[in-house]
Formats: sequence, structure tokens, C-alpha cells
Amino acid sequence: MRKTFSLYVFREMLIYFAVSFLFFFLIFFVNQMLLMAEDILSKKAPFTQVALLIFYALPSIIATSAPFSALVGTLMGLGRFVSDREIIAANALGIPLRAIFVPVALAGLLISVISFFTNDILLPAGTIRYVRLYRTILTSTPALELEGNSIKKNQKAVIVTGSVTGRTMADLLVIDTGGSGERRFIAAKDALIKESDNPAVLMSLEMQTPQILSLDKKIRENFDAISAESISYQMLMKQVAPNYSSAVTPREMSSRDLYGELRKKIDAGSDLKQINLYKMEFNKKFSIPFGALFFTILAFPLGLLAKTNGQSVGFILGLIIAVLYWAMLIGGQTLSIRVGLDGTLMMWLPNLTVLGAALVFLGRRALQ
Repeated sequence: MRKTFSLYVFREMLIYFAVSFLFFFLIFFVNQMLLMAEDILSKKAPFTQVALLIFYALPSIIATSAPFSALVGTLMGLGRFVSDREIIAANALGIPLRAIFVPVALAGLLISVISFFTNDILLPAGTIRYVRLYRTILTSTPALELEGNSIKKNQKAVIVTGSVTGRTMADLLVIDTGGSGERRFIAAKDALIKESDNPAVLMSLEMQTPQILSLDKKIRENFDAISAESISYQMLMKQVAPNYSSAVTPREMSSRDLYGELRKKIDAGSDLKQINLYKMEFNKKFSIPFGALFFTILAFPLGLLAKTNGQSVGFILGLIIAVLYWAMLIGGQTLSIRVGLDGTLMMWLPNLTVLGAALVFLGRRALQ
């Protein structure tokens, strides 16, 4: 009887997880679509390439949705059991709460393992292909970055454009800062947009008969005025997409590769800030997926509290906890990067907080 009931609970938990997963997946998917609509879709990028971008972004959406789905799904499922008096019926048949807890925890563990696989293998592969395709779209569709008769600002420059026809641009003005800190104004009547073989360079602007004015910031009376037949002005990928790097980033590595790189940096005595960043990314590979297991442990005693409308109460409570958890995770990541707090602790602190709360509620409930 216990085995049959445990299989029933396990199946119900997976069903509610699937429903909750669909909810969170749609939220994150729509958010991704809105971001793309602003950056790419609104500027008429090729549909097939946009569809591929969405496909490559799916592992990130799946990895993010799974832990929260485990939390909300468990709360809703157990809330339904309590509302329908199934918990009382099980206890009357001699099935203790610990026999119900085991399949719930096993469901959380299964979700965590699948989420880890997605986070450790599919997410790095998807991120690498996403970045490569995003760069290809930008270089093949100049209008994404350089619209006609517009002002484009990036990290280090302001680009004012006239009309843009294909890869030909008229009346171009670039305002940026030179290598010595001088302020530069570069103006040209015509410019040709060219692709670059260098992955760090988004595109080159071949400017014809440019006029260059360079102003000394320290001594305002000093300036240089230069005329030329042509110059090549390079737009770096990192200026347009700050998170872009031509090298493989920690996010694009598997946990095994990331651990190897971390050991190399520790042995080489690299900058402590960089080592901490790799620690943070390595621990994130585990803390987020296995957050599903910690969530199910917390959701078990909380789900048993609802007496009526268990599914609704579980859904609302799950959303509140998910928001608090996400805030702790993002806050910890920010503090780790900017302040230098230990990356390992910051990535596991939300899970430890969830586990601590779970133990408190379990202790009060006292599994029978």
C-alpha cells in the first residue's frame, strides 16, 4: 500500500511540476521575446536567424524555470492533497508523513539532476552559438546597429548617421575618446560598412575624405586638425554588447572545464577578483539546479499548512518565495562581482536559507 501511494505522490508531483514549469517557461520566454523584439525583430532581421537565436536561448530559460517550478508545483500538489483530505486518509491507513516526504524529495532530486544536465551541457553550448549568431546578425544586418538618420550611443562613442542604403552610409559623425584620453570628432561625407575577420570587431567603417578634430582635455587650447583620404574606424563587439567576449567565458564552460580553469588560475596566482568570479560561476552550475531539491524540502511542510484552497495558496506562496530567492541570488552575484564577497558563499546562501527555513518548519511539524 505504501509503495502504491508513494508512486501516486511521485506522479502527482511531476504533473504539478510540468504545469508550473509551463507557467514559468512562458514568463521567461515572453521576456526573451520582448528583449529580442526591441533589439532585433523591430529592425527586420532575417526570421530564420531570429528563430535560431530563440532556440539557442531555450537552455537558459529551461535552467532558470526548473527550480521555481519544483517549488510552486510541490506547494500546489501538497495543497491539493490537504484540501482533498488525502493526507488524512493516508494517515488513517497507517501511512506516515515521512512516507509521503520521500517521493516528494525524490521528485525534487530528479528535477535537480535534469536541470543540472541542462545547465552544465546544453546551456554552455547554447550560449556559445547564441553569441556567434548574434554577431553574425549584427554584421550582416547593419541597420540593427546603424540606422539611418539616427544617433547611436555605445560605451565609448556616439555615432551620428545620415541616410543608410545597404552598406553605404552618408554624412557620418563619430565622437569618441582616443587612446591618450583626447576627445575626437571624426566627420565624413561617405562611409562603407565592412565585415571584419576579427571576432572582437563587429564591423569596420571605411570613411572617405574624413576630417578629424582632436581636443586635449587637460589643455583646452591644444588641438589637432587632420584631413585624410580615408580611414578605417572599427566598432568593437564589446562596445555594442558589453557581455560579449571573443574568448570563452565561464558561462560558456561545463563545470568540469570551469573547474580546470579555476585550478589553473589559483596555481598561477591570478587576480583574486578573477578567481572569485570563476568560483562564483562554478558554484552557480550546481546551486541553481539543485535549488529544486531544497525547494521541495521547504515546500513539504509549507504545503501541509493550507486547509482550504490549497492549490491557490500554494501558487501564491510559491511566487513570493521565488521572488525572494531570485532577489537573494542576483544580490549575491552582484556583491560577489562588485564588492568581492566570496563567490561560493554567495551562490549557496539562498539555498542554505531555504534549507534553514525548511528545517525550522519540519521541526515544528515533527515528521511522524
